[in-house]
Amino acid sequence: MKSIVHKLLIVFLIGLFYIPGYSQTIIQMEEYGGVYRIPCKVNGAKMKLIFDTGADKVCISLSMADYLYDNDYITKDDIIGIGSSTVADGSIVDHIKINIRDIEIQGIHIKNVEAVVIDGQNAPLLLGQSAIKKLGKYSISGNKLIISNSNSNSSSQTKAPLLSKAEIEKLMKEANNAYKDEAYYVAIDKYLKLHNNNLLPIREKLRYANCCLKTSKDNDALAVCQSIQEEEEIISKSNKAELYWIMGICYTRMNNDDKAVECIEKCRYYAESWSERQLEAVVWLSVNYRLNNDYIHAKLVIEEYISKYLSFKNYKPTDCWEKNFRDEFLGGLYFFLYDAYESGPEDEKYLIISAAWGDKESIKLCDEIDINYLSKKNINKYTY
Repeated sequence: MKSIVHKLLIVFLIGLFYIPGYSQTIIQMEEYGGVYRIPCKVNGAKMKLIFDTGADKVCISLSMADYLYDNDYITKDDIIGIGSSTVADGSIVDHIKINIRDIEIQGIHIKNVEAVVIDGQNAPLLLGQSAIKKLGKYSISGNKLIISNSNSNSSSQTKAPLLSKAEIEKLMKEANNAYKDEAYYVAIDKYLKLHNNNLLPIREKLRYANCCLKTSKDNDALAVCQSIQEEEEIISKSNKAELYWIMGICYTRMNNDDKAVECIEKCRYYAESWSERQLEAVVWLSVNYRLNNDYIHAKLVIEEYISKYLSFKNYKPTDCWEKNFRDEFLGGLYFFLYDAYESGPEDEKYLIISAAWGDKESIKLCDEIDINYLSKKNINKYTY
């Protein structure tokens, strides 16, 4: 039987990378002159527009408009009229307003977008708010635009009819039973009706958010968590740990690394020192560093946790040999270092130490390759 550390690693990796039903579009933007351009099609014509959240409208130059018109990408019917706008120097200029019937961004179609044609041959081509606000939920990580594809609005915004006391008790019981049975879709349906009437206590709100996370409804999970944050001052430390764990995984899936790390660090702060949630957070941080090729910090996170655990248990690192102590949890931590970051013979020590502390997987491997992990010679051979 594998140790709890192995199981947590497997659960973490499955939860992070296998996301059934979750859909997002990741668009690689092109850096150009200090700004990011996004490849798209305007009524079928290939273009690159500057992703500009500060621009009210989609903007194109007169020369580009002439090209689109001459090649039948826009027609007279697409011209809305004349308008005016204030430019960078404060002056007011006239422009032509047009309707773009379709902007396609990597398979996502934005319909009927108002755009302006700037009277200047070198005017920048901008993807402004008239299009961006129709993308829905999105985030930016470096030069990547991540768009969450959802066929419906956030379920937290749906209104529900008023419920009687008997209905509330029935729904709460059914929701909690479904949650315990891991029937997450059923639980969501029950919790949602209560949530829309502001009837969910903190514990059930966290369960509802967890159900959304388990079913890849990450935007809904975040929305519920953000509503819980409004009550953060009055909730317990264990609930705070759960809250920030859920948020951290949501941000991880959305490739928002900064927010993810911030939330997982808060999870570690609030979680009990040797709880499963604390260990999950430590494993998450280590794996995250590894995925970003920062192997030094990936090891350091686990090694620091091991050091604190040794101090907490009043162990010496060599007690596995000197006193014949066994601690499978500690052995599992060492095996995590060996299994995840094995880079050569010098890291064989993690396997030997892991086996000496009683990790079954390590013992099996040592036996297969004929390593005497119980030898007291290891006391001097492996200083760590």
